[in-house]
Amino acid sequence: MRKCKMAVIGFGQRGYGYVQMIMAHPAAELTAVCESSPDRAESFARELGLKNVPLFRSVDELIAKGDFEAVVITLPDYLHCESAIACCNAGKHIMLEKPMAPTAEECRRIIRAIVRNDCKVQIGFVLRHHPMFRRVIRIARSGELGQILNITSSEHIGVMHGASYMRRWHRRIANSGGFVLAKCSHDIDIISTVADAPAVRVASFGSLDFFTPDKLKHPYCSQCPDEACRFRFKGEMVRMTEREKNAPSQTERPFDLCVYNDDKDVVDHQVAIIDFANGIKADFTLNLFAQVPKRTICVAGTEAILYADTADEFITVHNSVTGKTRKIDCKAENTSGHGGSDGTFLNDFIDCVLNDRPFGVDFRAGLSSTVIGNAIEEARLTDKVVEIPPDAYCW
Repeated sequence: MRKCKMAVIGFGQRGYGYVQMIMAHPAAELTAVCESSPDRAESFARELGLKNVPLFRSVDELIAKGDFEAVVITLPDYLHCESAIACCNAGKHIMLEKPMAPTAEECRRIIRAIVRNDCKVQIGFVLRHHPMFRRVIRIARSGELGQILNITSSEHIGVMHGASYMRRWHRRIANSGGFVLAKCSHDIDIISTVADAPAVRVASFGSLDFFTPDKLKHPYCSQCPDEACRFRFKGEMVRMTEREKNAPSQTERPFDLCVYNDDKDVVDHQVAIIDFANGIKADFTLNLFAQVPKRTICVAGTEAILYADTADEFITVHNSVTGKTRKIDCKAENTSGHGGSDGTFLNDFIDCVLNDRPFGVDFRAGLSSTVIGNAIEEARLTDKVVEIPPDAYCW
């Protein structure tokens, strides 16, 4: 059986996870890893036993010397555009982490490279493969709910996960396009997929009201006297080498920054309202302080209302015509991340490459999510309702 020769660009937490899954996949062969930090590349390669897998320092070097047909890009968002275009120009198929890019224009640049080089690109909206959201989309499109009028969605992020966005590169809008786009583009994509129409206008309110600099006791966790601080960094949400853990200076420990730093411009809570071309109205709420992390979605139609909760792992459909209620079990199908979605998403990517079939989550979904995310951020910053013209979805 032919195996898909794969490379991974970016050896952070997501890249590390994909390397593990590719190594264990019966239809894939890991043939290269690209990481700009030699310490991270060599340390993680030793941990995973990558004895015969070449390590490259740059995307250019990988393309020039690597032997691969498909690549997973897990770099920070602001590096997606140039790395994806380089891989497209080299004729490689790409699994590109969400969001596609921080700006719609960067997405368009990537799309033009995709079309020009006739390569396949799957955007990392893994929740499309989540057993709950996959069923939600199917029910919404089946007609069971009648005419859909409203969608209410929320993401409740775990305390330390949410705090990590205050100290990592995500803390700057210029790097990520804003908190909602960086973290919740999954949710934007699910809402848009259920609505099955382009968004035409958005409104949003959000601000930084808790992680404020007036609470700062010391710039770095490792030197802070408050050892009882609930947000004290202990390695959550990142993968570090031993050298990074024990580095003598903060510049070599990039995740040690206090969450109350003044070097950030993202929000710590936000709500958004989205109006779709077919009349469906949606709202989304972001919260960073959940004891039990979860996503919820409620889809209200004229004949039934659906409610789903990832923490409970089931869907409830209340039918207003028959008066009946049914529950649907949505347990994870495997132990990979995002409720088993990461594993099935990778399976689909490999199968599409090997069998030359189109991806289910292509560049159109990536552009749409970023267009909406950009509009949400603009609405928040300007305190205005932002209109999205039809040509925003063109490239």
